[in-house]
Amino acid sequence: MATAEQGLTIEVGGLRFNVRYRAGNTDRGPSLRIYGDVEGKAVQLLRFDCFENQPHFHYAPEGKNNQLRMDKTKVDDPIAWTMDHLQGNMTSLIRLAGYRALADQLDEAELTAALPIIDKALRDSIPAAMPELQASGLCFSVEYRSTRTDRGPSLQVLGEVNGKPVQLLRFDCFENEPHFHYDPNGKNNRIFLNKAKVDDPIDWTMDYLRGNVTSLVRIAGYGGVADRLDEEALAAALPGVEKALRDSVPRN
Repeated sequence: MATAEQGLTIEVGGLRFNVRYRAGNTDRGPSLRIYGDVEGKAVQLLRFDCFENQPHFHYAPEGKNNQLRMDKTKVDDPIAWTMDHLQGNMTSLIRLAGYRALADQLDEAELTAALPIIDKALRDSIPAAMPELQASGLCFSVEYRSTRTDRGPSLQVLGEVNGKPVQLLRFDCFENEPHFHYDPNGKNNRIFLNKAKVDDPIDWTMDYLRGNVTSLVRIAGYGGVADRLDEEALAAALPGVEKALRDSVPRN
């Protein structure tokens, strides 16, 4: 059953299992947050971050926040590890998190029976692998990003400067505050889209880029790169870039 929370929320036996895909600056992967009602308030009891680089889990993430890492030398599949760790142990884990009274009210068998659905939701949250699209010497790299307060498809436009790849432009087609950056890793001039006028940030981004990539790269401060660009070749690549942005959105 979906709620206003980000991602997908499944309600079982008095708990809510919220699944979302998180992508930060250094790591990314599916995340499972387990909520329960404590003294009339929704509380995050446990969180399992099935990340690519440093998979880990939390007891009482919004309270004492005891964090333990999974041993990557022994854990090939953090989602499978999480399901095994929860199997038959959920009430014990919630007690360890400090919520004994709530744990005493739960039905372990009912919670365990829901794990296959949660497993599938975690795996379905992973965006499809995004190819890097290249045109006229530029690379268009797409990923789905999640921050603490926002999420959405993100487009990085990279070019070669002094023999090194440099992020020239970035368009964050986020849900709450869509915006774009000139020279994100340098002067990082950030401009917000007017949400009163922009219903579809991806569509806006494509319109903004069409016929203007050379000028935008020049404004970002990379005139040498701009001088080498073929605007027609770049425009021809935009339908593929748009498809990659839309395909990056997690399935749940």
